[in-house]
Amino acid sequence: MSSRKVLLLVASPRGAASTSKSLGDHLLAGLEERGMALKTLPLYPALGEERKMSELLAAVDLCDLLVLAFPLYVDQLPAPLIDLLRQIAERRNGQVRTGQALAAIVNCGFPETTHCRPADDIVRLFAVQAGFRFLGCLATGMGGAIGNRSLAKAGAIVRHQRKALDRAAAFLCENKEIPADVIALMGRAMMPRWFYNFVADRGWKKAAGKYGSSAKLFDRPYAGGES
Repeated sequence: MSSRKVLLLVASPRGAASTSKSLGDHLLAGLEERGMALKTLPLYPALGEERKMSELLAAVDLCDLLVLAFPLYVDQLPAPLIDLLRQIAERRNGQVRTGQALAAIVNCGFPETTHCRPADDIVRLFAVQAGFRFLGCLATGMGGAIGNRSLAKAGAIVRHQRKALDRAAAFLCENKEIPADVIALMGRAMMPRWFYNFVADRGWKKAAGKYGSSAKLFDRPYAGGES
């Protein structure tokens, strides 16, 4: 059992209704079972709010394990998260806080988990600059298949992700790096890529119809600049 404190920082504009929160919550449940004290904070409500941002930064300073949960934006972290990481690094100025560690959970809407590799590298570099011990990045594609559902209610499609998060919790609570096989398990496809693309395409068409934009789906507004 562990008495260490973990802070889950949810860096998604959807907050509690996000895939990031669902994945983070499942990891925290495993950490709580092993005796870790939990705290969850959303990033976006603190933007432009000096008091809330100060409380968030203080919580980062006090935790033993910081878990960043965020969606991929093309191949990058969300801009507000990048700004926050810069603030944390500047506050610390490379000073190591004894025992503090960092892990990340990133999901993307693309079918392939490989799109998350640049985000993994960015978080790893931040950990070095800010004085955290980096314990690993759990990345998965097809995040849109989860939505804001808890993983316990998402069915068999997230069986690999559930198992990976459960196994990762056992290592994180002991301040150990997440093994490569657990990271690989997290990134396994939830369903055949063709089926995911089919469902996603239907979702785009449904949204376009809702907003009266169906006739514009094949527009190429920048095609005139082609040579």
